[in-house]
Amino acid sequence: MTVLESLAADGGRLSRLLVGVLALSIPANLLAGNPVWAAFLLADLAVLVLPAVALRDASAMLPPAVTALAVFPGVSRLFAPEWVTEYVTYVAVAALSLAVVVELVLFTRAELSARFAPAMVVLTTMAAIGAWAIVQFHADQHLGTDFLGSLDALMWEFVRATVAGVVAAGFFRLYFNRRGPSERLALDRAGGERG
Repeated sequence: MTVLESLAADGGRLSRLLVGVLALSIPANLLAGNPVWAAFLLADLAVLVLPAVALRDASAMLPPAVTALAVFPGVSRLFAPEWVTEYVTYVAVAALSLAVVVELVLFTRAELSARFAPAMVVLTTMAAIGAWAIVQFHADQHLGTDFLGSLDALMWEFVRATVAGVVAAGFFRLYFNRRGPSERLALDRAGGERG
């Protein structure tokens, strides 16, 4: 059994259930008056179902722990207290970055070293926050919004996103080290197919 098959076997149903919860949180966020957040959750949903759609296999899902981390911000934004929702955005971006990197590792032939994969999670998180800052800047310039506030606030946004990316990278490292890199190495040496 390959690493991918063992991950799918131990939680494909739970991952699909979590994706369903995320799908339900999108209209709930729209009704709560958070259209930007609902759009982000729609992108999150697209990333989570991409392997199943691309491979035409409903069991091709991320491990439940990764899926739960990606789904948590969508649900917590609805029910968590105000002070928690400020940080949920950074967790959401880091979780989405983590999901993208895990999908690359599990569902493509891309081979990421044990040191580079967590670094890619951090860099992807920082890149996503940078892109969001550009969107906010243009919205402030052309739509008259006040998303950025001040340069100081923007810099703290980057710091928080980087910390969230480092935590997600640590999660990636711990989770996949526990999953047995020796099994991956044995599979590669035997010339087996990567998932």
